[in-house]
Order: sequence, then C-alpha cells, then structure tokens
Amino acid sequence: MDDDATVRLPRPGVVPALKARPARRGAVLAALGLVVLVAGGAALWWWPREAPPPEPPLAVAPSVQPPALEAPPAAPAPVPQPSAPPASAPAPPPSRNQAEILAHAATRPTLFRWDANPLVFVLDFPDLASQGAAMNRAAALIEKARTPRDRVLDDTALAAAIAADRNTPDDYYVGHNYRASDLMRMFALAERDGIALNPREEWLREQVALVQSLAPGRDAAILTIPGLGPEVSPALRAAILRHELAHGQFFTLPMFAAHVMAVWHRGMTEEERAAIRAFLGCEGYDTAQEEMMANEAMAYILHTPDRTIFDPMRELGWDEAQVARIRALFAEGAPPEP
Repeated sequence: MDDDATVRLPRPGVVPALKARPARRGAVLAALGLVVLVAGGAALWWWPREAPPPEPPLAVAPSVQPPALEAPPAAPAPVPQPSAPPASAPAPPPSRNQAEILAHAATRPTLFRWDANPLVFVLDFPDLASQGAAMNRAAALIEKARTPRDRVLDDTALAAAIAADRNTPDDYYVGHNYRASDLMRMFALAERDGIALNPREEWLREQVALVQSLAPGRDAAILTIPGLGPEVSPALRAAILRHELAHGQFFTLPMFAAHVMAVWHRGMTEEERAAIRAFLGCEGYDTAQEEMMANEAMAYILHTPDRTIFDPMRELGWDEAQVARIRALFAEGAPPEP
C-alpha cells in the first residue's frame, strides 16, 4: 500500500458497444428462420451443451479514475490507563549561613548547604549517638589509625576498634569531615563485602547521592556536627562547626589546599610537624596520611581559637610566637571569613 491511506477499488470499465447486425430480407426468410429457431430450440433440450466461451475482461477506460471510497472510521483513542506516580526527587537541602546552621536545633538528622561555599554540606545530628551511628564506620575506613583502608568493618569489628581506641560510639569523633567520593567508596566496599548498613548509614547514603546530584562533576565536602547535650556545650558545638567548615574549604578549594600543603611542607619545621603528628596520633588519626595531617593542622591552628578546646601551647608545646607565626602562614592563603 502506498502513502495514501484511503482504500480504493477499481471501477468496472465501459463495455464496448456491439456492432449492428444486417437486416433480414423477406417474410419467407423470416418465417423460415422462425421454424428453424423453434426446431433448434427443441433440439437443445436433448443435445449436449457446451460451456459458453468466457467473456472477455472488461476494459477500464484510461480516462476514468477509480473513485475514492470513504476512509474507514478511525479506531477509537485508547483509554488512558492509570500509571504509578513518578518517584519524587528528594528536595534540595536549604542553604544556610554559619550562624543559622549553628542556631538550628535538630530533632532528626538534617542536611544543610553552606551558603558561603555551595560545595560544602553539613549534616546536623540531634546528638552524638545518632552522629556516631551514621559516621563511625566511615571514620574507621578513612581516618583511624588501627583500622584497614581497603575494607569496611562489620558491626563486631567496628565495636572492637572503637574500644581499642578507648572511645565509645558517641565520641569516636565529635565531628566528621569527608569528601563525598570517600563516602561513596565506603558504600561500594560495604556492598562488595556484604556488610549490612544500619538505618542511619542508609540515610547517609541517600544524602551523599543527593549531594552528588547537586554538584555533578565536582567532589563535594560532607561535614557533621552534633546537637547540644550533656557532652556538647554551645561553645563546643560552635567550635566543631567552625573547625569542620575549614576542612570543607580544604576539600573544595584547590588553591587553598595547595597553600595548606605548602605551609605544611615548607613553612613548618620537622619538629613542628612531629608535634602535630604526636597530638593527632593521640586522637586516633592515621598519621601516615600527610594530607590529613596538614588539613588537621590548619583546622586546629587557624580555626579552633578557643583555648579551652584546643591550646597549641599545651597540646603541641609551642610558645606564643611560634603559634602566631604558623597561624599567619595559614591565613595568608585562606579564603576570607564568611
């Protein structure tokens, strides 16, 4: 069938006119003919008949076009079938400044985007227990000294590692900071090894996927702070947030990270680096990771000014001039305070 959807049937052609026969002469001949016909007609009753010759096909006059038939009625439109409603995409996290994040009183884990740097995200937990449930397995994989870097601990091994560090699940760390890619690696390793995640970790995985969808092609920073409680005063919560935001800048601002590494390697002496390693080693950090050592040195020295929480003279054995010199070196390449 061609592109014309209308069905067409050929019209019978015009039958050619028969030629006129010559007239018979005389009544005799007419009568004789009548007799013959009568006799012949009678004979036909008993004479074997021959099949009549087929009629010639009817010719279609070339000038006549086949008439178009009416198109068959269109099929009725299908009745729309109900479909399952599309899965709603998670709502993007609200953008908040440092003071607004600090003032938030979480009743459930909440994700914020820091307005000063849209690649930095903060998870605000109601308390240390919920924070630990979500983040301790990541800390063991990424930062802690006595745990493996190539596999995720199951619940039994994680509990043993926390106890070996003389910590509880609530204070394995009081704040956390990781690249989104490091957390995704943890989830991939857990899936590879069949390690069951707890509900808080499953929620964390959803937040990391959301963060990655909001920052495609970039490696965002995911930080945490706990809510107020018996072990977390307003001053400590504020110090934790400022400290962790400094790590967020390091993870997402390559020029700042390069500056921090330059201060660590060239601006500080080996004795100063050794003092930092000794302090962080007591906190359970893997001191073989040079980038982590430099990142923590910057966050403690430049962004943890409360001496009741971190005192470099007490913790590192430095004098005031030494502290001021290294703080000034880090500040030279730091982004402005938001």
